[in-house]
Amino acid sequence: MVLNYHGYEVINSGAEPFPGEHTGYCRVVAFQHVILALLEDGPSHGWQMKVQIEAALGPEYGGLNRGYIYEVIHKMERDGLITSRVEPQVGMRPDRSVHEITEAGRDQLTDWLGEPVRRSAGFRDEFVQKVLAASLRSEAAVRQVCRVQRRALLSEAKTLQTLRRERDNDPGAAFTIEVAILRTNAELECVEAAEARADQRLIDLPGPAEPAAEQTAGAPHGANPGPAAAERG
Repeated sequence: MVLNYHGYEVINSGAEPFPGEHTGYCRVVAFQHVILALLEDGPSHGWQMKVQIEAALGPEYGGLNRGYIYEVIHKMERDGLITSRVEPQVGMRPDRSVHEITEAGRDQLTDWLGEPVRRSAGFRDEFVQKVLAASLRSEAAVRQVCRVQRRALLSEAKTLQTLRRERDNDPGAAFTIEVAILRTNAELECVEAAEARADQRLIDLPGPAEPAAEQTAGAPHGANPGPAAAERG
């Protein structure tokens, strides 16, 4: 299994997901804030930011679509988060747009950095949902879900350990991988917790719904009694 330890998806402004393989855990990032962070360090152009982002995320991430970067840049410009100016190039090279962060962009980046990271799916993530669904079937179904999840996580952990050795000289990559390892270990503990409850029925479904009181109390005064009531009369 080729593991993309960056596993990012975009949740910003209806943006499309980053390319690359999705793994057992999902980290979410508002992509425009990555661009704002780069521009706070100094003016830049689209291609340069593409190279910087790919270098920061590492080769396991895969290539970033340049068209997507420009799409996000144009929206940020419309929103007043960045400004753009045309910079002439020497020779036959086409002019390029250089982008700078605005005060509104700095404020948004500051606000984003000051917010806690929240789970995109709350506490009911897909693994929890699978365990709950399996518990409606049988204890064996829950244990099977746990076996499948544990196998995937152990494979992921093995790959992450290899990546950690390979990228030990890259502080950013090493930190990212270390966080991924910690999360993978925590998810293994979640599997253990689910398996410990495998013999329990985790959901009590309500019985058939009773008719609403207003439907059983008879039609209101002056209402059309309907065919059945007419026959009884």
